[in-house]
Amino acid sequence: MISPIFLGGTCGKTTWRTEIAIPILEAAGLPYFNPQLPEGGWTPEYQYVEMEVKDRAEIWLFVITADTRGIASIGEVAYRIGNGGKIALALEFIPEGGLIDGAPVSQKEADDINRGRIYLQAMAEVHGVPVFSNVADATHHTVALAAQVERELTLPRLQAILQRVQAPGFHFEAGRIADKFTVQIRQQVRHTQNGNLEEMSGRCWLIDPSATEDEVVRTLLKAALTWEEHEIRERFLFDGKPIFHPHFKLPPSDDHTPGD
Repeated sequence: MISPIFLGGTCGKTTWRTEIAIPILEAAGLPYFNPQLPEGGWTPEYQYVEMEVKDRAEIWLFVITADTRGIASIGEVAYRIGNGGKIALALEFIPEGGLIDGAPVSQKEADDINRGRIYLQAMAEVHGVPVFSNVADATHHTVALAAQVERELTLPRLQAILQRVQAPGFHFEAGRIADKFTVQIRQQVRHTQNGNLEEMSGRCWLIDPSATEDEVVRTLLKAALTWEEHEIRERFLFDGKPIFHPHFKLPPSDDHTPGD
């Protein structure tokens, strides 16, 4: 099961969550987190609860409606787009003669507000995030994203696979670099020269989010075999010399020019 989908965007007295988004998500059997509170229900402590859910979310559904200035929400969406991840976005523009909190919005203010939405829309398109004009379409896209997540590898799932591996002496650590996952071996070993016990780290092995459990386990085996080969190369001597020593450095690039 995926982590709760975060329902971000316009709050206030809007009902897009309860009337449109949540029924669609519940019909699909998907978990969600609704940050909208009754008037006066927000507290400074609550923001930490909300932040924790945001950080654990694998999918974010953002809806910026036409009855809000939405400045904070625009910043939040831009931040999430920049960080990467699966985002569904519904964006409404302020119409001519529109109302916010029951008060008419001047054309100048509407232009200023819509300009921010136009920038956000352009940013989303550059990063491959589709922008929808209504909540229902964005929510159905959220359901499709959830199906993708169910098929893809996530950091918690990768860590769970690592915990199932028994390889005496080896400790595998999972991480993430950009849109790839990483696996790295850490091991307490004795230094070949001074004999001191030190923690050594192996190279980072990249794992694509589309990798299957079988592919992950095979990568872990390859990492372990490469580590052992490294150790044998250090201890393999010929006439007392480590002729296959694994530690070497390439010469500086400016020492060689094409055609030498």
